[in-house]
Amino acid sequence: MSFVLEKIEAHFPKELSEQRKGRLREGLKQFTSTNSSSKVYTDFYLSTGYDYFLQGDLINDLRYPVWDSERKNYEKNYFNVVIISNSCDIDEASQNQRDVPKKVLIAKLFELSDFKEGLIQNHVENTENIIRSIKNQEYSNLMYFPPIDGIEYVASLDELSWITNDELNLLKNDIQENRIASLDLFGYYLFMFKLSYHLCRLPEEIDR
Repeated sequence: MSFVLEKIEAHFPKELSEQRKGRLREGLKQFTSTNSSSKVYTDFYLSTGYDYFLQGDLINDLRYPVWDSERKNYEKNYFNVVIISNSCDIDEASQNQRDVPKKVLIAKLFELSDFKEGLIQNHVENTENIIRSIKNQEYSNLMYFPPIDGIEYVASLDELSWITNDELNLLKNDIQENRIASLDLFGYYLFMFKLSYHLCRLPEEIDR
């Protein structure tokens, strides 16, 4: 995954200080080419989260459908997730009235160590190269999240599900326990461009 930094800078918030713009610029610059060097993920998470949920928040233990290939149906399970929907759409209904209610899109998270163990158990070649590519954001359908309390996460951007706003906002009663982390500017911008690259890649060289 790579993008043009000059185009991104046009969307930086105008109220940002030059220092913060510089830190954001340096963080994103790593992904403007497909070099193989390890990426640096400092200033990726907020040190203190808000008392409400935001797009890109990582959440503990939400219900999630899992396909049972033997029974040919979906089973209910629970996974950590990342919020895909934008922050306005996940606001409480009392603050953001809508004629047609919107659901909250979520993507399943898994621990990078578990993913690596699965590759090893399935005798997948080049396991270390695959893990390195994930950590460098080189797969369009996988978003790597650097360590949070020592745990690295990966979001599967092509395994999406949804919950209701009511279900999400019930978690606000104990948000510090239910939320794993919120993204700072660097993490948020990288998340947005990763989503855009995965879901909306233009031009596709297809005559529509």
